[in-house]
Amino acid sequence: MVRRPTTDNVSLRVPRNEVTKFCKRHGYGDLARKTGRHRAQFLVTSDVATVLAYNSEFRGFANYNSLADDNKSALGLLELVVFRSPVKTLAMRHRTTTARTMRRLWNGTDYEVSSVVRGKLRSIKLWRLKHLTQTFWPSPVVDNVTAGAWWVKNPNDLIDRLSARRCEACGGTSGPFEMHHLRRVGDLQSVLAVWKQSGWRRKTIVLCPSCRTTVSGRKHARTESRVR
Repeated sequence: MVRRPTTDNVSLRVPRNEVTKFCKRHGYGDLARKTGRHRAQFLVTSDVATVLAYNSEFRGFANYNSLADDNKSALGLLELVVFRSPVKTLAMRHRTTTARTMRRLWNGTDYEVSSVVRGKLRSIKLWRLKHLTQTFWPSPVVDNVTAGAWWVKNPNDLIDRLSARRCEACGGTSGPFEMHHLRRVGDLQSVLAVWKQSGWRRKTIVLCPSCRTTVSGRKHARTESRVR
């Protein structure tokens, strides 16, 4: 079972200024006055498209902050304003009042809009914070290296192989070293002897100047990757 951090020094909070900017950027309304505002761009769209757009925006922002300890309390006021905005938008679109619109949307447990899709009735709920599955840190310890960094770090890392300053063909330590890339079948044939000697079976190999000349038959003034 996932548990909450027990240490006092680990506490994630939703920045209030980010909530304010999000509300202002989408034109939901006034957080201070707790009032919603209709959005003109949705006056010509269907009820379902309008609700889907609002759900996508608010759900995305809430999920982004789902790890915060004060997620639902910090977004409670925003939820109220976001809810009032689509209600006013739908009321203006149908030229009715917000009270009638809310009664029309209410199904007994949630507010939703309905439409017929391929002969079947489809209902879309107005997304609320109660639908959010909040997650918590499994451990109070903060990782110094992310999991993604461990996944991409492997013995075939090109930078690590170049930084080793050792020719993978002859074992020499005289640079500059170059990363040779196979591009054509001819490259495979020319490098085959060196490839067998080095024991590598990759599409790249770190070579010293001597081995690079042996492989290509000429000296390269310009290379893709080089370490002196």
